[in-house]
Amino acid sequence: MPKWTFPLKWFLFSISYLSLAFLCLETRDNGSLSSTIWLPAGLTLGILCSTPLLQWPIWVLSAGMLHILASLLHQRPLDIALVFALNDLVILCLSAYIWQSVRNSSAQFSNMLAMGGFIIIVLAASALGGMTTFYSLHMLGYPAVLSHFLSWSISNATGCLAITPLFVVNQLIQQSINNRTGWNHYLQIAAIIALSAALFLQDGIYLTDLPVMDFLLYLLFGLTLLSSLFIKERQLSLLYVTQALIVSIATLYNRGPYSIAIYPGNSGITASQLYLLALFIFGMLVRSRVTDVLFAKKHSEQQYRLAQAVTPGQSHFQFQININQQKVIWRDPIDKLLNLPERFVATPALLLGRMHAEDREFFLPWFNGEQQTTASPYTHPVRLILTGVTFCDGQIALFSDHDNTANLYLNGLLIVYQDQLNLC
Repeated sequence: MPKWTFPLKWFLFSISYLSLAFLCLETRDNGSLSSTIWLPAGLTLGILCSTPLLQWPIWVLSAGMLHILASLLHQRPLDIALVFALNDLVILCLSAYIWQSVRNSSAQFSNMLAMGGFIIIVLAASALGGMTTFYSLHMLGYPAVLSHFLSWSISNATGCLAITPLFVVNQLIQQSINNRTGWNHYLQIAAIIALSAALFLQDGIYLTDLPVMDFLLYLLFGLTLLSSLFIKERQLSLLYVTQALIVSIATLYNRGPYSIAIYPGNSGITASQLYLLALFIFGMLVRSRVTDVLFAKKHSEQQYRLAQAVTPGQSHFQFQININQQKVIWRDPIDKLLNLPERFVATPALLLGRMHAEDREFFLPWFNGEQQTTASPYTHPVRLILTGVTFCDGQIALFSDHDNTANLYLNGLLIVYQDQLNLC
């Protein structure tokens, strides 16, 4: 990465943070001392989830200073600004650290399971942050009540999940399955935003027909879920942020289906937050599940193409190489047919060590991830010593692939002729 890109990235982060903070502080509920949604939390969490730990200090310090600056410019007392800023940073750092630890572990997760884990991390950290904020303000003598804990927790959670598609979802599926974003998708986004504005910017007294109001809320919910199947991550995040701002600001100004005309007191604000939270959670889960299905379909197609390389009279063994971890995973039990324990060929280096020296130079770039192919398998003859003392002739077919966390894999097929099995 060129050196000039980091200052530019920091500048864009600062401008985006302040812009989102000013927008969100317009939704500030004076009773709970907090905004109804805090989108800068999602921006900060996304940056922390997608950058190495060594770069965290500059982002954390910048986010903290910008949070305090935005609060002071909106007439928040300094002690309240410090409480919200510090609690925000603590829970975001905790969430990002847990997420990076899980993502970088050797365990393999489906996309939906990984997204479910991320959502649980955000919800748990937000609840912890809401509780610590409540006790901090209570110790400072502010009139905080326990019900504010729920409002603060949901505010942080919705802010994080609204910007999730821009960072975490894109991180999970960097090798995007769905690269199509045609005009029909932009029309779908425009239709959803228009419906959101028409529904939530209406005066609450005109929405007293509960069946019609409920139908429109369900319709908006369903259309947003459908949009998560088709549009790309950036557009999806833009849609979520726009919906969050429309719903939050409209409810604060007593408009829409969660206005004071329908929900007494501040219960409408909580109801609107819960609606957004459910919308974002199910949208992310639906998108993750569909991505898993598409990855499985792609993997099956690759396995079919690899199988076409096998002809009658040949034995074949499927394997997969994790390029990042340099680990060979045998899908077929090579130890039963060749009487070769899998631990003897458990890494690319061990497998290369059993090849003829002239053949290693062909496969080494593939095993290191330097060479990749996705259109058709790379097939090359190979001479191996497995359990015998002489080389046996065979073939290896390779296909580049990515798992649901964008780790590079090789799907491979070791083909051995039947008359060579005794030599192997």
